[in-house]
Amino acid sequence: MKKFDRLSIVVLATTEKKTLIETVDTLINSCSAEDISEIIILMVSDSCPSAEIADEIIRNNRSSVPISRRIQKTPGLYPAVFEAPKLVSGCSHILIIGSDLEMDPASVPAMIKAAKKNPDAIICASKFMKGSYRENYGVFHYICNRAVNAAVGLILHIKGTELLSTFQIYPMELYNRMNFTSETRSYYEYTMRPLAMGEKYIEIPTDYIRRTEGESNYNLKRYIDLGTTFLKTALSERKRLKAIRKK
Repeated sequence: MKKFDRLSIVVLATTEKKTLIETVDTLINSCSAEDISEIIILMVSDSCPSAEIADEIIRNNRSSVPISRRIQKTPGLYPAVFEAPKLVSGCSHILIIGSDLEMDPASVPAMIKAAKKNPDAIICASKFMKGSYRENYGVFHYICNRAVNAAVGLILHIKGTELLSTFQIYPMELYNRMNFTSETRSYYEYTMRPLAMGEKYIEIPTDYIRRTEGESNYNLKRYIDLGTTFLKTALSERKRLKAIRKK
């Protein structure tokens, strides 16, 4: 890829209301309109709590950045991550961001700046690297996250402080080369496959505030289930890469 040529932003929403408005407002006000191709609000259904808010945002949009709403074909985070790239147009890169403000939309201009300098790279905003800030993120969550991240790094022989987050500016050209199929079951493949294949990966610091709108289900059982899935995916990607290299 020769250069960065605008970014499409897909904002995931289900129950968010106030934070959905704040997410879109921050993106519009902090990013240069010349850098943004579109903002798509991707929701689980027309009847979800965020739907009415999305319509309000679209009606009140006075910026030059087009804002639209789409409905997922299949509910859930995993399908959303793989449906999103098929919805965008007029861009060289895509960013998927939640609307609960855990992922700081104010970090996007810095991510765009990094993407312009490194258009072939994945740009990830990390809440763990030097210069980042975390709020309401307890010791339990920190230890669980760090342990899983370290294990995935060892399996795939890669380094990084935030290997499992989808808060990334992702080159569309790279996405198309990853050969994701209908058999893809986990969004972790979206983050792990390019890393396992040695694609360039750059982290920048971001602020992280654990969500207050909605309920968090990240208890010990949830972390065990997620950790198991992360590790299975990492092992699967390593096996897949070895098979490719043998051909």
